[in-house]
Amino acid sequence: MVKLTWVGQAGFVLESGSSRIAVDLFLTPTEGARPPEWRPEDVPRLDALLVTHEHLDHFDRPLIQALRQRQPQLKVVVPAPIQREALSLGLPDEAVLTAVPLRPIVLGSFTVTPVLSCHAVSFRDGYGLGDPPGRFLGYAMKAGNLTFYHSGDTVIYDSMIDTLRSQEVDVALLPINGRDYFRESQDIVGNLTAEEAVELAHAIGAKVLVPMHYDAFQRNPGDPAAAVRYARARYPDLHTLVLGYRAPWAFEDTPAAP
Repeated sequence: MVKLTWVGQAGFVLESGSSRIAVDLFLTPTEGARPPEWRPEDVPRLDALLVTHEHLDHFDRPLIQALRQRQPQLKVVVPAPIQREALSLGLPDEAVLTAVPLRPIVLGSFTVTPVLSCHAVSFRDGYGLGDPPGRFLGYAMKAGNLTFYHSGDTVIYDSMIDTLRSQEVDVALLPINGRDYFRESQDIVGNLTAEEAVELAHAIGAKVLVPMHYDAFQRNPGDPAAAVRYARARYPDLHTLVLGYRAPWAFEDTPAAP
């Protein structure tokens, strides 16, 4: 069994047995963002915190420093191109693990495989895989018979679907805030739309879609109901799970029946 807890935006905690990892926790109060659901002292003991890329709502630098003070065992997993920035936070070398695409990392009960995502630091850079590739990552996290895929921020790129099919994803955690001219003109780099997230989840063979990255910023919202409606109309066998904050959801070995 794996317990999945959403903490807002792209932040999740996954627990399997005695192992607990988190991805993209964003808990530092930020102008223009809704208040965080947890304080650093509310975060349960973690084996590792995974970071998908360097944007502040995914790489929460003050939070990481606060967590390491409270949890000296914590490992921080970052894309290799931002390893130096992670070390600049004062973390010891042994606390920072670098993530390289398709090179698995074992974290307790979880085997984590980094997968390329397609994003940009600034819209002026254009969407891409990073220079070098691997600056933007997602993570396929396998525990027992279940694999959870957290995409980080991404749009779809050539080879993405085939790569994710090979990971045998059961539960896909995908952004749904989309992108448009007006947001991009404000240098807000976008993501999958709700409809694209549904299509991607179906294409990779996932049984459950968990929409994410739609709630933190008023200027960059998404609509989980749109994902529910589209999935119901197009792929009624795909479960669309809209999680509440801080409430663990338990997946048994058969993820289609959480």
